[in-house]
Amino acid sequence: MDVFEAMGTARAMRFFKPDPVPQELLDKVLWAATRASSPNNTQCWDFVVVTDAAVRKQLGDLFKPFADRVASMPVPDNAVDRRTLAGAKNLGENMGNFPCIIFVCGHNVYPPGAPRETFMYSAVYAASQNLVVAARALGLGAAFTTLHGVFEADIRRILRIPDDVFIGTTIPLGYPDGPTGPVSRRDVADVVHYDGW
Repeated sequence: MDVFEAMGTARAMRFFKPDPVPQELLDKVLWAATRASSPNNTQCWDFVVVTDAAVRKQLGDLFKPFADRVASMPVPDNAVDRRTLAGAKNLGENMGNFPCIIFVCGHNVYPPGAPRETFMYSAVYAASQNLVVAARALGLGAAFTTLHGVFEADIRRILRIPDDVFIGTTIPLGYPDGPTGPVSRRDVADVVHYDGW
């Protein structure tokens, strides 16, 4: 599919089939992620790709309490929020069962001498979005999350991520086990302002 169809149908996927993602598709998704823009072309990112079942299980065990917290929340009144809550619960319950989890990490290196985290995150988030869109174009699904923030110390320990490396996003990846797009977004005319507000 072309890039516009991929963007228009790249829902946040929170349900995945157990089928492994072929290395060839992982390579393409990661290639796309590294085509993102970065400040002064610093390319200040690294990707920790977790496919090993034992490591995924360790990570999955960390996320289970998150599922319990979500399950204890009141049921929302509207269908969109109910779907989101169900998806979040499924992420927590099954993160360790998903075939692939990618942690997009960043180095705070720009500008030299006075680096600012906002520059690093601009690169990490751009790479993450490229990854999500590429996954959709290849028939995969992905979700752009920051769930690592709840269990970051344990994730760092399990994955041996150095202290000076930031974790920007946690992206489960696999074949979708649910409907794909189109995404629901506000009309462009409602959010675009030409030549001023």
